[in-house]
Amino acid sequence: MKISAAAAALLSLAVPTATAWTAVPTSTSIVRSSSMSIRSPSLLQSTTVKDAAVEEVAAAPDTGAREFGVVNTNKLSKLYDLVVIGGGPAGVAGAIKAAQMGRRAIVIDKPKFDAGVLPNGLDLFFGGPTGLFSKALRDLAKTTNVAAMRAQHMDSDVIWKQITNGIVKLAMRNSEGQCRTLARYGIDYLQGSAMLLGEDDPANAVAEKKFAKDMDSPEDGLRSVKICDAKTIDKDGNLVDSDLTVTGTKVLVCTGSKSTRLPGIPFEESHRIFDSDTINLLGYFPRSVTISGLGIIGIEFANIFNALGVKDVNILVRGDVETSTKKLGMDMDVANELMRLLKKSGVKVLEGTSVSEFSYVPPPGADDEYIEMKLNDGSTMQTDLFFAATGRYPVGKNEETGLESAGVEVADRGMVGIDKKTLATSSKNVYAAGDVIGPPALASTSMEQA
Repeated sequence: MKISAAAAALLSLAVPTATAWTAVPTSTSIVRSSSMSIRSPSLLQSTTVKDAAVEEVAAAPDTGAREFGVVNTNKLSKLYDLVVIGGGPAGVAGAIKAAQMGRRAIVIDKPKFDAGVLPNGLDLFFGGPTGLFSKALRDLAKTTNVAAMRAQHMDSDVIWKQITNGIVKLAMRNSEGQCRTLARYGIDYLQGSAMLLGEDDPANAVAEKKFAKDMDSPEDGLRSVKICDAKTIDKDGNLVDSDLTVTGTKVLVCTGSKSTRLPGIPFEESHRIFDSDTINLLGYFPRSVTISGLGIIGIEFANIFNALGVKDVNILVRGDVETSTKKLGMDMDVANELMRLLKKSGVKVLEGTSVSEFSYVPPPGADDEYIEMKLNDGSTMQTDLFFAATGRYPVGKNEETGLESAGVEVADRGMVGIDKKTLATSSKNVYAAGDVIGPPALASTSMEQA
């Protein structure tokens, strides 16, 4: 894949930091379609259609060569100073800081969505914060004149493709920038599922003997990480599927957070019902939106969809506004002004309201139909999109990463316990940073922690 001119210019001026952000283009070309369009099931698929104007967004190289997320097996067989589990802002920042100190580092990251990985291995979400989609969508809402497009009788699906093209371009530039920055520092980046092995694991014992001469202080020990579903380059230059183990003197856990999924919400109907992770793959322009939860994410998306011209945007609040905003630590004067502006813009905030039953969710392809919901007061409501913005939780109890079995103390809600000064966990040579250690769970603080 050829890197865009904008990204190339950015990288040539880049300072040694973990981010490679670029601004969303202030103008976009209009994609026209004379034929009736059908909703795409996901964001990436809505941009990879055969229209020439869209193909450049997600086109893969003709050779089919995998460029990102693969590492030569010879490199992987050597000792690392730092093995990072997780490729978000904290993981990337931690690896770069290690490299700046002359240390050898690797970032192991499992892509969030298969749909977000291009044929050349570029993961559109790699290195970006959880809110990358919302920030890109917010900026595009400011620069895209949806009303003018509708006045030209443009189909909603075509308008959404125009918007998502801009989102994908931003994500590509960010992801490419992160990968190029890692490469410039000599940091390896491998896609795969990582599991931390315990100190007494046989593979770790073998590694201690193997790398005894390479360690500064053998008595300090080292840690091994098992990697599954990875693609590596063998000694002959061939791309092969691999399950392997890498070893480092230190391990940094940056597994991030996931959306909290409350019972009773049919998340399996992922074409119409979303959480704060799956909303990143939204593939159509909703006619109406219902958001459950008055948190930061819910308020942000309510403003975004309202700015995009969605006429019917509702926020359902189980309790009252005052209680909900106090939980956020928000000053009441600020909260009251925020509610006033939301309501003035046309967003409806329904207090004491929750969904007791999803009576009907249209099947894929039934684009003209609406979700039908029964509310707690017995009334009914229809919506084109339901978004459960009900919070997020740290991914510390994920069995795939094996943190608890490897001796890392993890709280009931998945938060990894650390020493606040050193970020060291209860397991030797293992550290943690970012959302996985709990509040404030911001990209900026995560990078500072790492």
